[in-house]
Parts: sequence; C-alpha cells; structure tokens
Amino acid sequence: MEYTFLDIEQLQFPEAKTILKKRGITKLNPPQTEAIRKGLLDGKRLVIASPTASGKTLIAELGAISHLKKEGGKVIYVTPLRALTTEKYSTFKEWEPLGFRVGMTSGEYDSEDNYLKNYDIIVTTYEKLDSLWRHRPGWLEEVNYFILDELHYLNDPSRGPVVESVAVRAKRRGLLALSATISNYQEISRWLHAEYVSTSWRPVKLVEGVMYPSGKSYLVTFKDGTTKRVKGDDPIEAYTLDSISRGGQVLVFRNSRRYAEGTAKSLSGKFKETQELLELSKEIEEVEDAGATERENLSLLVRRGVAYHHAGLSRGLREIIERGFKERKIKVIVATPTLAAGVNLPARTVIVGDVFRYNRKVTGFREEIPVMEYKQMSGRAGRPGFDSEGESIIVLRDKRNFEKIFEKYLTSDVEPIESKLGAENAFYSFLLGTLSADGEMTRNALRTYVEETLLSDEMIDSHFDKGVEWLKDHEFIIEEDTVKLTQFGKKVADIYVNPFTAVTVKDSLKGKAPSCDLAYLHMLAYTPDAPIVGTSNMDESLLYDVDCKMFIDEPFDELEMSLYLSAMKIAFIIHDWIEEVDEDTILSRYGIGSGDLRNMVESMDWLTYSGYMIAQVMKEEAHEESLRRLNTRVKDGVKEELVELVQIPGIGRKRARQLWNEDIRSLADVVMEPEKVKRILGEKLGERTVHEAARILGKGNHGEERGYDYIP
Repeated sequence: MEYTFLDIEQLQFPEAKTILKKRGITKLNPPQTEAIRKGLLDGKRLVIASPTASGKTLIAELGAISHLKKEGGKVIYVTPLRALTTEKYSTFKEWEPLGFRVGMTSGEYDSEDNYLKNYDIIVTTYEKLDSLWRHRPGWLEEVNYFILDELHYLNDPSRGPVVESVAVRAKRRGLLALSATISNYQEISRWLHAEYVSTSWRPVKLVEGVMYPSGKSYLVTFKDGTTKRVKGDDPIEAYTLDSISRGGQVLVFRNSRRYAEGTAKSLSGKFKETQELLELSKEIEEVEDAGATERENLSLLVRRGVAYHHAGLSRGLREIIERGFKERKIKVIVATPTLAAGVNLPARTVIVGDVFRYNRKVTGFREEIPVMEYKQMSGRAGRPGFDSEGESIIVLRDKRNFEKIFEKYLTSDVEPIESKLGAENAFYSFLLGTLSADGEMTRNALRTYVEETLLSDEMIDSHFDKGVEWLKDHEFIIEEDTVKLTQFGKKVADIYVNPFTAVTVKDSLKGKAPSCDLAYLHMLAYTPDAPIVGTSNMDESLLYDVDCKMFIDEPFDELEMSLYLSAMKIAFIIHDWIEEVDEDTILSRYGIGSGDLRNMVESMDWLTYSGYMIAQVMKEEAHEESLRRLNTRVKDGVKEELVELVQIPGIGRKRARQLWNEDIRSLADVVMEPEKVKRILGEKLGERTVHEAARILGKGNHGEERGYDYIP
C-alpha cells in the first residue's frame, strides 16, 4: 500500500511549523497527513485509529493548538494512566512559546482545582475529569475541545465505565478521540458524532510469528508463511539470544510476576557484567523508595543487562529500568502486560510468553488474553531510528493450539468495543455522577441521558428503574417532581467513591460503637474501591490475630471469604505501616513489593478520608473523629505524635522519628532550634527543613485537614 507524507511547508499553520522544525520534523507521516486531510485543523470531530508509535500524540497537539488559535476556550487532554499524563504534559509544554499555558492534574478527587482557570491546555486522567464534573467548577464551562486518548480502554472492565462516562459528556463539545484499531468503528464513530480515520501505517514494519517446539529445536511460523528454526533449551531464551545476537533489544511479557522474575533470573545467566551496567546497578542499590531485597535482586540482574518490571516494584526502580532500556544499556526486560499499556518503550523483539492466564475468580480456569492486549504488547516491537523491522513472537509450549492461536492473534480483528456500564456498581455510579454534574432532573430526563451511553436499549430497560430505586432505598437521592441528590448522595459523588463503598461504610458505622484502627481499615479495605491482594493459607492466621471488634463479620460464601481475607491482609499491612514498622519487615512479612505497599497506602489514604467524610455527613461524631485521626497517619505511615512533623516537605517517617527522639516535636521546635535540627539532619537538609517549617507556620495552615491524592 502506498502512503502519503505531507511536507510541513504545505501546512497553513505557520506557528506549528516553527515548533515542528525545532523537533526536526519536516514531513507529517501518513496517519497525521490523513487526519489533516479529513479536517483536523478545521475543527472536524475525528476518531483516529492507528498502531502504537504512529504519531497520534502529534495529531492531538495540532488539533489542540489549531482549535485554540481559531476558537479560543480551553482544551482538555485525557489519558487512562497517570504515567501517560506526565508524559503528555511534558509534550504539550513545548507549545507554551505560542502563548498557551499548559497545566496538569491527576489527584485530589474532592476538589475543584480552581487554579486551572489560568491554563489553556489541561492534561488529566479520566477519573480526575469525571470527578471534576461532579464538582462543577466554573472554569470547566470554558472547555470546548476534548482529546480522549486510548479510547479502546472503553473495553476495560475496570476503567471502561469511567472512560464511557467522560465520553458521553465530552461528545457534546469539540472532540478528538485516539485509539488503536476499532473493529466496530462505524458504531463508535456514530456514537461520538465523529468521522473515523484509520491507517495501518507504523514507523517500523511489524513481523509477527508463532513459535512452538519442533523436534529438538523450535520453529517460528511467520504471518507471511515463512519459517525460522531456533535452537536452545528454552524457547524464550532461544529467541532472546537470537535477537540480541542481531543487535536487538527484547521485551518479554509473562502473565505473572513470579514468571517474570523467574524468566529474568534465568536469562541473566546468559550474559556478562560490564562496567556501564555496574554503574546502573549501583543506582538500583541506592533507590530510596524500594525494599532492600528488591534492590539486591534487581541489582544482580541489571549488572548483566537484564531486568524484570511489574507493578510490585517501586516507582524509583521502574524509572531506572525504563531509562536503562531507552539508553540501550539494558538488553532485556521481562514484564507483566501492564508495561505494554503504560510506557513508551519500544524493542526490536517482543516475545509474548503466555497467551493464556488464570482467571482469579474461577480457580483453575485458564482463559485466552484479548486480542487487544496482544496488540498492545506487539505494538512495542520495532525501535524507530534503530530497526528496519520489529518482531512479535508468540510462544506456545506445544503445537496443539498453533492454528487457533495463529488465526486469532495474527489474522483476526480486535474485539468490538462494548459498554462496560452494565455492572450494577458502574451503572449506579454513573447515575450518581450524572445527577451531581448536571443537577436535579426528571426521571425521563435522566433516562434520556443514560440513552447517550453505549448501553443497549435492553440493558437500559433492565437497569434504569432498578438503579433509581436502589439509589432511593439507600438514601442517595430523593424523587418528587424531579430526581435530586440528598446531602449524603452529593457527598459520596464529590469524594468519588462507588455507591456500594458508601453503603458498606454507612451500614457498618450506623449506630455502632467506635472500634480499633484495624476494624476501620478492614471495613474500608472490604469495599469495591479497595485494592485486592493475593492471599495464601498462611494468611488465614491473621483472622486469629484480631484483638478488637470488627465492623464486618466473616462471610460464609467462598468468594466473599477470599475478599474478606484480602481486606484483612491489607488492614494488617496498613496497621503495621502507621505503627512505623520498618518497610523491609512489612514487605517480607506479607510477601508484597514496595510498589504494592505504595498502591495500598494511596488507596487507603483516599478511603480513610472518604470514610471520615461519610461519617461526618452521617453525623456519627465518634466515628468521624476516629477516621479523621486515622487518615492523618496513613499517607506517611506514622504514629499520631509525628503527624505535625511529617507536614514538612522532605521529612518522612524515619527523619520525623529522628527529630522526635531528639526532643524536636513540633513545627515550632524546628523553627526555634535550627542548629539542633541541622546537627540531626545535616547542614543542607536541616536548613531547608527549618525554612519549610517556618513557611508552614507563617501560612497558618498547621493543623488543617489533609485531603488525599490517589489515582488507581
């Protein structure tokens, strides 16, 4: 197929030419050229579908800047992941010389972010934008162009409902949607009142194949019918070594952390240490936000040019690994599939080690991964500027499923995008959010709004009246001539928790005596908004370590018992955290990673704040005070006496305890004894600490409530 490249001199957009030339861009690639041809610079509503790394972000940049130049107003760029938000923010900052201010927000759900009224382009997440609409800040009315990135996340069971909620509201104004291939594109484009622009062009040709054992070696059959034989004891190792011998880098995807770590360890034995890698491994050893065992394990691998990557690692470790790979020092990363969606990390070769995974809800049941998930992984194959082609290889343990797997992943379309608002908790939350964002309305008007979603008429018929009645029964709304939120309903919408979470908290606390911190933590960890942690038979002993009255009794249902035990484990982890148990001890005691701990802390920080707010609106004063005090401790992991000291930037739980043990026990103490503080913390940090303590005291905000900053 012949593709068209547009010379930027032909653009009727002089300001854009300046920025593009600074980046060294002289021609727009085929997807960008096609978007221009279809009216991108004229404000046409478009859905752009093209492969990973094909330049969709630049299409968004040109669409945003041309819109602001012609129409004014504000532009919001929405992403599904916090890591992508930071990346896109940096990209858009390059346009500030044209006079447009770029802002970013991705946390503080219970806020209006009024400072954003001063910005022209705002980069955020779907969850944050959904929560902002519920608060109705005035500046949001000025937004007249929305860019919806990674629209195919509509199909994600957990994120899809929020993406759809945002899309329903965004499609009323100017809109540009970006996605990987959409098989039911006519339906989606019609739903968004937009034109579909699709191209299969990618900067580096993709060669796809399926690999299986054949005799004493492995045979790869490629999509074009050609074959290749690779020798070795293990298929992943064999193809990894083959690619690296040809000057490549390799991304291996495994379906579990255990497999990712084991494969990385096995591969590392095939390579030698170098001085360059020793320096990188030293960086790993010095990371502050990771556990000692994690640092040690990864350091040993990295010095041989291999690393593993998954959500259990701390942010600091992940950043070093990603940078080392981009700088071509690390040759192999073995990752779980989350890496494929969240980080721009191309490799010569992508090896998909597992197209099956175990269903966590049905013990022993294996299911095939979605085609879209495979496309996300294979899309990382091929490094622009380094490779003439990229390889994506699926590994099978035997030939039995070869034809089926080959046809499904290499020759078939991705799954059609379908609404994920059909689940009760998602649908009820959508109703609540609509009433919060748009205000009271008749039942018919609310139904008309629901009809703007992707839900089928049959699903709406079965869900709508049931949902309204459920919200009434649980005191979120009242209905007279119109449907409107109660004070309780509005508070739940504002703090951005699921209605089922709010009901769990309300039913657990109403009329009951206060209990211990562990009981509150367990109650909150048992809600739909809490993370789920893996448990084992050993974790059942935690049930016998409880020495106070729980708000929720043990269930009889096996699946519910699994969730109950997960909540208990999280409660004990966070309880240890706020009692200042050493982080390495927590990680080893509960078998979790530092990244897991950070995610739990962020989640429980948000949920303790939410519980406190719900108790407040319920007028349960004793519970309110218990949850308020608990919330002040969770973020930093401290006993109550250190809450004041950890307000100081740069002072975490360990340094605060150092100061406390030396009788520096308040902000005033810090300011009054600067020399002592410098002696304890060192000259530079001590001086900065004294300055920050004085600033906080000067602002007069000592003792104010702290909110939360959580993105799932």
